[in-house]
Amino acid sequence: MSEEIGRQIKNIEAISIPELYDVMKDLEEREEALPIQKRTLEYLKKFKKLNLEKAVEVKRKLMEIEEVDEEKAVQIINILPRSVEEIKEIFHEKVIIKELAEKILSILKEEGLI
Repeated sequence: MSEEIGRQIKNIEAISIPELYDVMKDLEEREEALPIQKRTLEYLKKFKKLNLEKAVEVKRKLMEIEEVDEEKAVQIINILPRSVEEIKEIFHEKVIIKELAEKILSILKEEGLI
């Protein structure tokens, strides 16, 4: 049994595409990378909209809003919504007020993302 299979999950956290890309980027130089790892890395490179530093900063700012948890912050970073309607889709399971959506859009605008 390989060492990889024997690992146990210690914690679960939501991470954005830029954060996952940072974790996996060293696979580009490895010959032993599995095909699924290579495809995942290609996907991440294609859909990564921010660099790691910007993603971490925006995530922190979004999570300062009481109604935005880590998972929602990651979704916002990955999608970079441009309208109140798009933000409402991210929060589809609950009714959100327009002011919350406008706060989120304000942060994205301040960071020069929309």
